[in-house]
Amino acid sequence: MALSYPYNLNSNPYIKQNFAFRANNTENQSSAPLAKPIESVQKTIENSVDSFVKTMDEEKEKKSNKKAIAVGSSVLVLTGLVALLNPKYSSKFVDKLKSWSTKAGVRFEKNKNDYLASKFHKGCQKALNWGIRTLEFSNNINSAKDIGFKWLCCEKKTFANVKNKTFRKFLQKIDSGFVKIMSKVHNAITVWFDKISKKTVFFKYNRASKKMNEFEALAKQYRSKLSPAQQKELDAKLLEITKQRQFFSKSNTTNRLAEQENLMGNLERDFMTQFNAYRKGFKNRWVNKADHIDKNMTFWAEKILEPTRNSVEKQGANAVEKIIGNGKDKKGLYDDIYNLLSENINAEEKALLEKTMNKAGKKLRKANFSECVEYFDKKRDLVLGGAPTDIVTAVAGLGISGAAIATADSKEERISRALTGGFPVIAGIGASMAFTAMLFSGVQGLLLGAATSVGLSKLGSIADNLITGKKDEPIKNDKKPTENPFRPQEVQYA
Repeated sequence: MALSYPYNLNSNPYIKQNFAFRANNTENQSSAPLAKPIESVQKTIENSVDSFVKTMDEEKEKKSNKKAIAVGSSVLVLTGLVALLNPKYSSKFVDKLKSWSTKAGVRFEKNKNDYLASKFHKGCQKALNWGIRTLEFSNNINSAKDIGFKWLCCEKKTFANVKNKTFRKFLQKIDSGFVKIMSKVHNAITVWFDKISKKTVFFKYNRASKKMNEFEALAKQYRSKLSPAQQKELDAKLLEITKQRQFFSKSNTTNRLAEQENLMGNLERDFMTQFNAYRKGFKNRWVNKADHIDKNMTFWAEKILEPTRNSVEKQGANAVEKIIGNGKDKKGLYDDIYNLLSENINAEEKALLEKTMNKAGKKLRKANFSECVEYFDKKRDLVLGGAPTDIVTAVAGLGISGAAIATADSKEERISRALTGGFPVIAGIGASMAFTAMLFSGVQGLLLGAATSVGLSKLGSIADNLITGKKDEPIKNDKKPTENPFRPQEVQYA
């Protein structure tokens, strides 16, 4: 949010600088920890947008755009901070890195006689393997932090190490009240994230179901072109599909999602057992420390649940393959229907039937992947207490936003900052976290959250003008100050 003042705030000794994301000078740097990353992102976006603004008549709109871009930049940095402090690297991303590592290994074998090429591919494979192991192990730190915060909020403490009985009882009483409140908050946040994730799975299955209905409707439409024997065979196939589709019904899917939670019942205990064994390994003088570290460079929670997840994935894949095959050598019931009909319909009908079948198969595979992989990984993080710590990290960053609004010099200024800066930032971060709960990837969540904040900032500018009666004036000086939603801008004396 950009603000204009009738004075040069940096040069006027009588006006105190407001707290901001980005400091105005070196003395203010300590109070603006997110200044440089926000300014860097903001300038990059502004340079791209400014190339589309061609006339001076559009300066007013450009100023409003700059406010929105600055807000979006702030959201990107703050949600990036959440991701940095709470990285849950998906197995899909790590699997991609593993695939690149395997390809680098293959190229190394092919180029063994070429010294430079073999060295390059070997180096790439080594770097990728190191990156994979580092990313996987970093999740352990965050899992331990999540479990620790969950213990702080939800478990009553005995304070057995406090020798003074009176003081110990006092601490227990304080802790009891804290846990009574915070356990409800912690559980509510976890349940909320879980509900969003489950609804995403149901939504994807609903979309798949619609596409499957379209394919089966076409099959019934073309049924009359078959011989009586073929019609009987088609009816049998459709009846079998109806039975197989019960696996993907909402009630059965709900039961499977609940079963996933039951399968993770001992996850926290098993993780802490691994964690404690890891710590004790450094105290054992008979254990080689380098080997000890090397053997534990994995994501423990994922490793603990690997057999369970493999079983869940296999069950889902088998159900999918019975209907649509595996896309390679194994054919499903849809393939049988397509082959049965294709010999008796014209080229246009055949193309439509194939297109509809492929779309249905693609939607069903995506929905099943969402259930068996994406939701499974999200549920694992929720069981360990990941959602509340994400919220805490975001709230800590938003404290800066609140401080920027609170330090405004007037009521109108506070309203303006809240509408065009504070609220869009809060809503953008909330949207980013909601998209992540909806099983979007981390990058998609960041970008969609930033886009939400930009749109809300534009609406906030309109509302600000209506409420305060203020109009954005074009920037007249040749050197336009870089705007930030939480920093008062320099305006030269008239």
